[in-house]
Amino acid sequence: MVSRRYFLHASGFDPYDAAAHYRRFVREAARFGGVWNVDVEVSALRGGGGPATAGPDSGPEGCGPERSGPESFWTVTATAPGWRVVTDYVLLDWSDIVRAETARPAASKLGRGLAAFADLVATGTARRYFATNWRYGMFFLVPFLNLFGFLAAAALAGWLAFAAVAAPATGLGTAPDVALYTALGSAAGIAAAALVFAALMRWPGERWRIGQAMADWIFTADWMAGRSAAMTARIEAFAARIAACARADGVDEIVVSGHSLGAAVAVDALARAFARDPALGRSGARVALLTVGAVIPKIALHPRGAWLREDTRRLAGEASLTWTEYQARDDYISFYKVDPVSLVAFGNDYRPQGLGIIRVQLFRLLSEDSFRRHRKNYMRMHYQFVMANERRAPYDHFMLICGPAPFAETVAATDGPDGLYGADGSYAGAHGAAGAAALPSAAAG
Repeated sequence: MVSRRYFLHASGFDPYDAAAHYRRFVREAARFGGVWNVDVEVSALRGGGGPATAGPDSGPEGCGPERSGPESFWTVTATAPGWRVVTDYVLLDWSDIVRAETARPAASKLGRGLAAFADLVATGTARRYFATNWRYGMFFLVPFLNLFGFLAAAALAGWLAFAAVAAPATGLGTAPDVALYTALGSAAGIAAAALVFAALMRWPGERWRIGQAMADWIFTADWMAGRSAAMTARIEAFAARIAACARADGVDEIVVSGHSLGAAVAVDALARAFARDPALGRSGARVALLTVGAVIPKIALHPRGAWLREDTRRLAGEASLTWTEYQARDDYISFYKVDPVSLVAFGNDYRPQGLGIIRVQLFRLLSEDSFRRHRKNYMRMHYQFVMANERRAPYDHFMLICGPAPFAETVAATDGPDGLYGADGSYAGAHGAAGAAALPSAAAG
């Protein structure tokens, strides 16, 4: 049974800072406590809320960032009959890098975003997205289709403005007058096109997150190709943090978690931690990797994603590591039924090698009203993986953070946490576990 855990989490391409993550965590922790009949206390946000500057001996009991830099963390204490768990939740924060990417000038985002799109098409990566998971392929394509539509509307507005201003030139016989009206029409056309495009990018573009999508693909292209020195340095800091946690005393378990693009961040950081210390997890605290709503194939399917393919193979082959990925059919912003290591689309009877892939049904996590209300809100469904449930279910993010069952036991249980905890929140023990052989199909959706 776990009494002390480190939970290190990497979010996706998310501009929200540590304070925003902390506020959401506090809100969701309260919901978790009500659903599972668990008393939950969350400490104040600690650390500077900025980028990691990790040292191997930093933070709470030698792991977190308290003494070496401004990385943010908080402590969660969960209590129910017969158990009490203290978890240090460390945010592997790279939101400042995301904000810098989204703050690029509009012209830069447009040009480089279109270049990223052309690269994905030319390398066959876009085709592989559709071949492995057509819904993710559509998620990739739609922002660019919207962008092309905005550009077409802007071009039409520019042509109409040019025609309206330059029309009088058709009745003039003198070359200077024709040239004057043509010049004025050209200026009007350029101004109208720019105005219409800017207006569309503001509305509905901001609501549809087109600018953020362009920044996401630009960043991904740079990171994948090794052109983001800031991200490389940040992940090295995350690796140092993970390695430090593994050496800390008095800790039963370390869970490294990644959501969305943060799953690739978590994989890269953990692979680097194993490179630093190949004996990681073989003595002392157990080490686990949790990937949810993951988009690892977003990079791994690209020819320049060989480094991430190697990372996934390395982690899948680590005997001391328990790696589980949760996938959901209703999460369109992920690669449902795609193995993040072999990169193959699979059927219901598929059994992966080196990791567990558990399919969950998001409607089981939410009330009927909430599911009906949010089902077509693809971003909201994508984030359900890192939010508290509204009812007990085979997957619960906060029980993996706060519960006394070891990670490996929870993911191996036939009904996940739902089969391990009583109505009063008490820990029922391992009798609900189905064993590692059940991992691929447990709670399948």
